[in-house]
Amino acid sequence: MEMQLGEDKKLPFNMKVVFFAVGAGALSAILALSLVTGSGLALMLAYLAPFPLFLVGLGNGGKPAAIAAFTGIVFATLLGGPLSGSIFAVMNTLPCWLAIRLALTSRTQDGREEWFPLGNILVTFAGYGSALFVMALIFLITPTDSIAQLVKDFLSTLIGTIAPSLSAEHKEGFVDQMSHFFPAMVLVSWMLMTTINAVLAQGVLTKSGKALRPSPKYGELTLPDLASWAFVACATVTVVASGDIEYVARNLTVVMALPFLALGLTVVHKLVRMTRFSGALLAAFYLLLLLSIWVALPVIGLGLIEQWIGLRKRIPSQPPFQEND
Repeated sequence: MEMQLGEDKKLPFNMKVVFFAVGAGALSAILALSLVTGSGLALMLAYLAPFPLFLVGLGNGGKPAAIAAFTGIVFATLLGGPLSGSIFAVMNTLPCWLAIRLALTSRTQDGREEWFPLGNILVTFAGYGSALFVMALIFLITPTDSIAQLVKDFLSTLIGTIAPSLSAEHKEGFVDQMSHFFPAMVLVSWMLMTTINAVLAQGVLTKSGKALRPSPKYGELTLPDLASWAFVACATVTVVASGDIEYVARNLTVVMALPFLALGLTVVHKLVRMTRFSGALLAAFYLLLLLSIWVALPVIGLGLIEQWIGLRKRIPSQPPFQEND
């Protein structure tokens, strides 16, 4: 049976919902544009910009989400100009609206309602971020430009602005290290924060009984086969190519690895639950993950293995003992 969009159901659509959508869109734009103040708090507020959009869409449907998205673009344009409005549209409203539409897509099969898989939404995010990166290169790069050098020049200017007292030697070393994966770091950070905001909004709506779809079982996350093929293709090009092509493929490989990081985390959770002190171990693990990016590499590897051979099916569902809390 074909998929049915959640907002095709008879959902309440009145002036209260419209005002809520308009207010959420305006708040999202204000949070996003708080970055121009340059403060640390502003960065945290900007990370929350997708939250009001998800709150409207996941609780009221696609039409209110579209109203919130349009309102946000208008407010961002009025407050910051056409460039700010365009960036807000590309980085916030379009991906949020797309995620909401996908999240509210369902079908009825054998009398049971099936919702659009979370893993497919993650892969869609990765594809959207990759497309943004490639399109930015098409519009910004000339045939005589070196992408890596342009990134280094940008980082040098940025570091010179935010840390003018840093010595030339330290500045050069920092720029050299960051430039290899800087585009991927920006995209992965954006993807993570968008995903976290969606999860938070779904959690709030579920607790208040206003969520349109049940919260997905994150431990049962699966990815489409296309994800592994895209990752392998990008990694292969990174190995065999050179110059700008290698640079682009390397960063796209990191972006396409994010869904496998999420999949690997489901394996980690299932393994840790077999131990006596699962809560403490998970807390320590996530602390290590935040402190060192290298911890993510074996987790991504677990995600790839899970995708190919299904590790979770081989792990017992019940722990050998019951943990005493």
